[in-house]
Amino acid sequence: MQTKSEMGKDFSKTDKTFCILASACIAIFIVLNLQAAAPLVHWADHMDKLLMLTLNFDGGEAIDRFWSGASSKFVWVPLGATLLAILAYYKKSILIPVLFVIGLALTVTLADQIASSFLKPYFSRLRPSHNEEICSMLHFVNGRKGGQFGFVSSHAANAFGVLAFLAPTFRRKTTVVVLAIWSVLVSYSRIYLGVHYPGDIFCGALLGFTVGLGMNIVIRKIYFKITAVSEKTLNDNLFKGGVESSYMTAAILGTGLYIFFYNFAQSAILPFTALPCLIPFN
Repeated sequence: MQTKSEMGKDFSKTDKTFCILASACIAIFIVLNLQAAAPLVHWADHMDKLLMLTLNFDGGEAIDRFWSGASSKFVWVPLGATLLAILAYYKKSILIPVLFVIGLALTVTLADQIASSFLKPYFSRLRPSHNEEICSMLHFVNGRKGGQFGFVSSHAANAFGVLAFLAPTFRRKTTVVVLAIWSVLVSYSRIYLGVHYPGDIFCGALLGFTVGLGMNIVIRKIYFKITAVSEKTLNDNLFKGGVESSYMTAAILGTGLYIFFYNFAQSAILPFTALPCLIPFN
């Protein structure tokens, strides 16, 4: 039989990681508010703008379409639908799917609201698209420049919040890696579109990952409190053997490939698009 210390071993590692991330978020917030740190903040802002000019470029119509599609909120629909389908067919315990959905919804809500409703108006840092010092040197897609303030990125906060909440649950590392790459791509799309600095993305990702991991801890503790089961039981029962997580991998890859091929097909005459229509339409 497992001792309490053994049962909480992995849990304590997660707690420690969360504490480190939360401390980093608080430290960054304090530094940005210190008058004594003004020279450091000014230097960081200058370097952020230089990096922005490096990472933002005009890739042509096909690349514009791809990154615009990756930035759309609708790209999360297939992933959400797949996750809901997995939970809908989970019959061992109704409590786990309910807590899981609540936790994920709270993760996205908290990450988005902290970023959009608190940090953006609090720091009032202009987006690169609204900063006259740099906007004329940037590439924008379809003239979209976003709202006035951009620190921190809500897209990055939401994407990495979902990653942090789901990652401890998946049994297959492949799914975690694919979801992490997906989160990075979604976040970078904001730089390509010219509406966020790299610093906005980094801090948004840090915020989201902290919120997602913290919410995962809370949901697990609630489940343990109600059922008094071990963490191993929770993991094995929720995504047993990684079968369901493979569906998530397929959904992410499928969505990415669809965005890639659809947008490139719309902007270039490919061999299959140039073929005559063999099926008559009335």
